[in-house]
Amino acid sequence: MTRTTSFSQSNMFLECPRSWYYKYIKKIPADADYTYANAGKTIHECLEHHYKNHIDLEPLKEFFNKCWLRYKLDASIVAHKKDSYWLMVVNGVNLEKKFTSIEMKLYYPDAVAYLDGVNSNDDEIIDWKSSTRSRVNEADYTKQMLFYSLLYYRKFKRIPKRAVIYYLKTNQELVVEPTQEDITKIEQWHNDVLKQMDECVENPSTLPPFNQSYFWSPYKHLWAGEDTVDLNYTIHEFGNFLKLEGPVSDLLKKGIEKKFTYELKNSKYIKRSNPNASTTVSFWKHRQKQLPIGFKNQLIKTLRDYAEYKKVKIFIDMKSHKTYDESKIDMPEKFLNGVTLRDYQTDAVDALLRRQNVGILEIGTGGGKTEIAIECIRRLAAKTLFIVDKKEMLKQTKVRIENALGIKVGQVGAGEDDVQHVTVATIQTLVKHTKKYEEYLKNVRFAIFDETHKVAAKSYWKVAAYLLNTEYRLGISGTAYRDDGNDMMINGIVGDKIYDLSSKVLIENGWLVRPTIIFYNNYMQGEKISDMEKEARGDLINETPKYQEYYETFISNNTFRNNLIEKITTEFKDKKVLILTKLVNHGKYFEKAIPNSRHLYGSTSKKEREEIFDAFANGELNVLISTISIFAEGINVPMLGVVINASANKGDVKTIQVLGRVLRKLEGKEDAKYIDFIDETRFFRLASLSRKAALEKEGHIICVEAKA
Repeated sequence: MTRTTSFSQSNMFLECPRSWYYKYIKKIPADADYTYANAGKTIHECLEHHYKNHIDLEPLKEFFNKCWLRYKLDASIVAHKKDSYWLMVVNGVNLEKKFTSIEMKLYYPDAVAYLDGVNSNDDEIIDWKSSTRSRVNEADYTKQMLFYSLLYYRKFKRIPKRAVIYYLKTNQELVVEPTQEDITKIEQWHNDVLKQMDECVENPSTLPPFNQSYFWSPYKHLWAGEDTVDLNYTIHEFGNFLKLEGPVSDLLKKGIEKKFTYELKNSKYIKRSNPNASTTVSFWKHRQKQLPIGFKNQLIKTLRDYAEYKKVKIFIDMKSHKTYDESKIDMPEKFLNGVTLRDYQTDAVDALLRRQNVGILEIGTGGGKTEIAIECIRRLAAKTLFIVDKKEMLKQTKVRIENALGIKVGQVGAGEDDVQHVTVATIQTLVKHTKKYEEYLKNVRFAIFDETHKVAAKSYWKVAAYLLNTEYRLGISGTAYRDDGNDMMINGIVGDKIYDLSSKVLIENGWLVRPTIIFYNNYMQGEKISDMEKEARGDLINETPKYQEYYETFISNNTFRNNLIEKITTEFKDKKVLILTKLVNHGKYFEKAIPNSRHLYGSTSKKEREEIFDAFANGELNVLISTISIFAEGINVPMLGVVINASANKGDVKTIQVLGRVLRKLEGKEDAKYIDFIDETRFFRLASLSRKAALEKEGHIICVEAKA
């Protein structure tokens, strides 16, 4: 697998190969203070904010203060230097530089760099520095700018005229004017470093001892030798679980058990009917000292917290006992379908591949999660399994990967049994035939779990148990949590959330359409509501309310409500409208009542589904009716203009996912509408208010209107 390195990573390797090996290969938790790094980030973020948005000094000072607090620098060793850091921001602003790009990322399979500022018109690149100028850092920074110049040359096919370091503390600059000879030499240096890295990885026994003159080593606590620490642990990775080796005191055991145990959300009701019932889920197996593999980072944090509490030194080693499939797939240098990843998408990719290996990306619906996953596939070029939970997503995902990467993608599910280096499969087919696919699953190196909030289900745990040699696991979702509270079941398989970007942020940055959200209220008179309650109870005064009877009376067979939905649909005759129901019969009713509409549900044949989607996309069909279970997640219909949620669902996750169906941008699409209802009786009013609250929590403005 091609190694991607940055200048700072290469520099660490040359200064101290053992520090580099521990950090980037073994990924041993570091004991480092990031105060100065975060202070530097504050300067960079402020200058990026200024040059991108032309912010004046007064609002920029407010932004600086927010960054300072976010990184908790007011309670750090640089707290007294706050004014000095602000002055560095001012010095950067006063340079009045002209940039064509800010924080430009240059990524190649073997190298990556972030350029603070680029003026491609004048072929100038710059880098901000908060350090004091010295002969030592002048040499390092010159080499850094030559490395950046090499990547600039790769991108623009020309050498930068100037590569400038700005020392913001002293208002000085270091100017490098690269030549072709410089580019050739730095490329040779880069290739030599990569070769040396590979040799160290293949022969770790040849690693020299720690270089104790390397100031930036994050492993200074190990310089005296690993046997000098007070607590020594090894976390072993076996297949789908972790095994902890090292002393586990009663106090640590209690802390681990508490950390990796949760109580069922409905435990109160379970205990009421069965006082002796167990209502907790515990993941820690104390006798074996085992945890599911997704809890690695949380276990590391727990051990470090324990050492800090005991005021002792700790060393945590990582050992993988997996056998990775080394086969590589030929991949294009970029997407072949013309798609260019947005900045936040490349950041999300980096969060997995450069830092974590296992984790969840929670990005608002319409934010391009599938493209992020495809870019991960492209960069890794490894045997990949992409797991979906709907037939509709199976074909759609397969086609999107093929169009982006120009490779043949396998399909397992919906009548197909075709395994390739990259394969999309339904969870239903995999769980039904785990023995059949056992050998294949054992050799998957990269596993992607679509709509991660579903991963808590037993079917996913069953399949994950066969993924014995995955190096990378990615969960993607717009809502990486569960309405039932079983979030830790998700984390056990795909780890913690490593990147988070809400629909609100995507909307504010123009990536999604800002929606108009309307909840219709008081669409029935009080007297009629009383009559319908009697009907739902069967005219029996003391009859216990039953959800099914109430649902049919107040939702699916409610003439007032259904007529209102038909009326709303006619008001949007020039828009693409999606009506979502819970029951199939409810959808069939609307198909008969609304002209130029089609109904899509679970039993709809594959051929008919494709015909319906095609008709909806090309303009022949204006109104599509479907069950909420099909359309809540994943289905990509960018031309959609209006969603009418007629299902009266309660779940927060489904509500947010439903709204996401209509937010996607498309040329010519200027608005998006989500229509819902404040329904009557206790069953449905609480559910309505729960949906409304879920959308408000996401930062959306809700309009409640009365409509007869």
